Amino acid sequence: MSSRVHSIHGETQPNHWFVLAAILSFIKLVIFVLDSSPQVYLGDSMSYLTTAMLGWIPADRSFVYGYVVYGLTARSRSLSSLVAVQTVAGIATSMMTAGILVRYFRTSFAIAAAAAIVITLEPQQLLFERFVMTESLSTAGFALYLWIALEYLRSRKVWALVAMQVAGIVLVAFRVAFVPLLATATVLAPLLAGDAWRALPRQWKRLLPQLSVHALISIGMFVGLHQAYKQWNGALSNLPPAYSYADGYFLISNTSPLVTAADSDNPDVAAVLAAPLAYASKPEQMNSRNSEMFDEGGLVARLRKAFKGDNYHANAEAKRVALRVIRRDPVGFLRLALMTHLRFYSKPYMEEILKEEAGVRGLSPDDLKLLRHYHLDAEDLPFKRNITREYYFAIWPYCMLLINTPLILIAGLFLSGKDERTALIFLFLVISVHSTVLQVMSVEPSIRHHHATAIPLVIGLSLIAGRFSRKPGKA
Repeated sequence: MSSRVHSIHGETQPNHWFVLAAILSFIKLVIFVLDSSPQVYLGDSMSYLTTAMLGWIPADRSFVYGYVVYGLTARSRSLSSLVAVQTVAGIATSMMTAGILVRYFRTSFAIAAAAAIVITLEPQQLLFERFVMTESLSTAGFALYLWIALEYLRSRKVWALVAMQVAGIVLVAFRVAFVPLLATATVLAPLLAGDAWRALPRQWKRLLPQLSVHALISIGMFVGLHQAYKQWNGALSNLPPAYSYADGYFLISNTSPLVTAADSDNPDVAAVLAAPLAYASKPEQMNSRNSEMFDEGGLVARLRKAFKGDNYHANAEAKRVALRVIRRDPVGFLRLALMTHLRFYSKPYMEEILKEEAGVRGLSPDDLKLLRHYHLDAEDLPFKRNITREYYFAIWPYCMLLINTPLILIAGLFLSGKDERTALIFLFLVISVHSTVLQVMSVEPSIRHHHATAIPLVIGLSLIAGRFSRKPGKA
């Protein structure tokens, strides 16, 4: 352990971290000066701004982020303060990534600093720091969550386990998509902490009671905190507790090419399902399943009409139908997921997706009116050629690397030392779950949803680089 402490603290002086923070801040400042215009992404951004202005609670997105936007913009009525805060969050993300590498993976400070600069210049980080979107703050939250989780794995301290669950629910408050990752980590962390999994077969009488207590604490806190969040969301929405009130809509649009009238016992719903799909009858076409969710005449719009505008029960029925479809035709469902995954490798397809995710689409009169509240003349905003957007348009090769982050972590696992192996196993398993769920449950190859995966990707690449840059004979 003494050599480990030396590698963490002895070779890295505090002034090194100050210099790194100054370099990262300078990079961000230069880019901020060159490109500081706030940006919006259609429905998502407008939902957050409506929450900030009116206190409206969206059915399918974070209301907490809307409160953050309100806190930062209520007096100034300017989105520039939000961009500035998200830029600072980007610096924090980079610094935490470097700290994780030095503290938990024993990399040299030089490699950790290089990793921090890479995260600072990561295309999604730079783009979404300018957007009224949760990506920047949730990525910083994810970096903090990883730091605390890895601290628990190393120290096996109860306070770290508790802090991990608290950080996790804060993360969910910004992006519900992290729930499967957090559930996986909740079970895995007590099993892996302190290398208990290695010693358990030999010392099970001593370790099993402690492991059981930690598992109960972890699972109990997960259930309690997540139920409290759902209760809060339900109370604000005047509905039963839930993470989201549109999960069924997303599921049924995802499975829409497989749906039949026999998938519902409700005659009105069966009649809707029996009608030809307006868009997803050809799922290979761009945005076909997505259109069934959002466009007029799509499957979701027709379900709402069948329930006479009762969104809660329409969503619940959509979820029941979709789950029945998945159980009835799992092969067909996986085929749709594979089709989504393979589209990441199509450059022409991804170029269109990247334009859409960069907000290149005209704004409606209502959107423009909303943005004028923030003194933003936004008619040409989606079509401006700025540095971060043009940079983002060129990331297709990077997209393929990002979605295959688990493979990078496997390579890092084979090249890592014994001390780092437990942390890497944890990281590989939770990111594999996260990446798989995002791709299986998506109707389009959305790279935006993988924004936080950049952190484990850079960690994996840094470990590989560290291994090959190590002097021969050095342990």
